Amino acid sequence: MEKSTNQIERNVSASFGHVKKDMLMLNDAFSDLNDKIQHLSINHATLLEQIEKLRIEVEKISNKKTTKKSKKK
Repeated sequence: MEKSTNQIERNVSASFGHVKKDMLMLNDAFSDLNDKIQHLSINHATLLEQIEKLRIEVEKISNKKTTKKSKKK
């Protein structure tokens, strides 16, 4: 059965419509991933700052204990 030119054009147009829809969905998915990656990056930077603050506090406490021990001797 031979398809008419109009039917072929409608099929091609519908196919392009589906491709466009899929591309928009992919674009949204990549945008969401990008947002999540940025959020994780911010969280990572915040955690690094907190770790550095804790390291400094532990170092101060450790130095105080060392100083007290050496004064007792």
